[in-house]
Amino acid sequence: MDLVKQASRINFVLLLIGLASGALAQTQETTAAQDSLKNLPEYSLPISSQKLIIAHCMTNIMRFKGHPFEDGCNPNYYLPTGNITASIGGMTQVLPMEDTLLQGASLDSAVAFEMRAAIASGIDGFQFYYPMHTYDWDNIIIAYFRVAEALHLTFYFTFCVSHPGGGTQASRVGHFASRINRIMDSVGHQNPHWLRTPDGRLIVYLWQGAGLADIPKEATTLPTAYYIALAFKQLADQVHEHFACMYDINEQISPEKLNAFLDYFPACWIWTLPYHDQYIGQMIASTCASRHRTFMGSTFCDFYTSKVLLKGTWNIQSAAQVEHTTLDQLDRKYISTGLSYNFRKLLEFGIAQNAPIINIITWNDYPEGHQLAPEINHNEGFSILLQYYKSLWKGQSSPYQDRDVAIAFFKKYTWAQTPSPYNFSLVPVEKGTDPQWEDSIEVITILREPGTLSVNGQSKPVGAGFQSTRFTSRPGVVTVSVGQVHFTTPAQITEHPSRTDRLTYSFSSEHDTFYQPLWGSRSLWRAPVN
Repeated sequence: MDLVKQASRINFVLLLIGLASGALAQTQETTAAQDSLKNLPEYSLPISSQKLIIAHCMTNIMRFKGHPFEDGCNPNYYLPTGNITASIGGMTQVLPMEDTLLQGASLDSAVAFEMRAAIASGIDGFQFYYPMHTYDWDNIIIAYFRVAEALHLTFYFTFCVSHPGGGTQASRVGHFASRINRIMDSVGHQNPHWLRTPDGRLIVYLWQGAGLADIPKEATTLPTAYYIALAFKQLADQVHEHFACMYDINEQISPEKLNAFLDYFPACWIWTLPYHDQYIGQMIASTCASRHRTFMGSTFCDFYTSKVLLKGTWNIQSAAQVEHTTLDQLDRKYISTGLSYNFRKLLEFGIAQNAPIINIITWNDYPEGHQLAPEINHNEGFSILLQYYKSLWKGQSSPYQDRDVAIAFFKKYTWAQTPSPYNFSLVPVEKGTDPQWEDSIEVITILREPGTLSVNGQSKPVGAGFQSTRFTSRPGVVTVSVGQVHFTTPAQITEHPSRTDRLTYSFSSEHDTFYQPLWGSRSLWRAPVN
């Protein structure tokens, strides 16, 4: 019996030693994996050999035959009456111009229009919004490659892996890998339209992409960033590529958290965090510089959701749901952007940092109101600004050096006005400019010589070159005159708005020049509903 007990004790001790050895081996393996991903020399390599404007593109938000817009920007729900969203005064407050132009178009014609319009705006490529289970979107991405090649366009593409969820890390990675492999097998890994670093890595964006990873809930010595980087390394391996992942910042991030991510990622890009005196980009850019990481510039022109959400949530409602929901159960999100101020200041900040890539948020997210694509509210105003700033950034001559340009920006009513009968609850999602500062008419002038700028009978002297001038907001259309430039906006400012609408309106002396190459003699603009 004693011999049996002694043998049992020996076996138990050996078992403990084996378990300890296995745990040690697993710890060493994990540590080795961490060491193989942390602070790699490639994280300090250049992201781009040329300065590029890359826009976040909502892959599926486009118009072609058999493919209408989603509810949040569908013109069927634009008018305040005569549709199933009439109880809230019309769900959609944007009107994409391509809805009229491309209703009967083929997919290839539609993506050709998108690229031509983007290039006219100063954009060099798209990072495609790419969530899970959107299989049909892959055909749209393949079409972009096909048409860019056929038309000999210099335009770049990549993926923005977005809020993956459900299942395990292995299943999520496998899902994206199978779809990306199909696209790459179709268009070719060596296709020159892929957005790559000078050393050949595929630039891949994240937008709330952390969900690709299984991040342990229990305490661990490894940072969250390690697990995210490991998941994307596994995805890169399965698509036989080497990724340069652009980590997304959607919050007022702390220096400690930022540094943890910069241990595992070569670059970061900022989502819709607005410019102000304490702009978070200042800390992010300086930290990137000290860590030899790439700071990517970002800008957005507006933020007011045409989409409606259940009050206090980001739960987007469809038109069918809105039909059975009362206005007091809903709200809309917004950020005060100071007319053109936020867009300009973020561009100026990116230029000052000598960012190799500046990201546009967004090309066509009409439902969130930060679209640069042709639409009845923003028109071409922000695109003209982008082209001007892009020439400064690249050290090139202004595209407007041979003529005078004026652009008007305004809100359709002042903050003192209360819309009736469709007054939405507005929820600010970030601190932007003082909302009262938007109670003005802003006119940007780009002039060859000094002049006198007149707006609705008010006159102010303006200098040569680029200048922003503000005038008192007054009801009615906006008439602008300076030198040989004269125009009147189709939209007007009202004292009696019928529905909440905080979208910025812009219109410029470049309107016909900008749109004529895109749709010829067909004039598709008109005044938005107040």
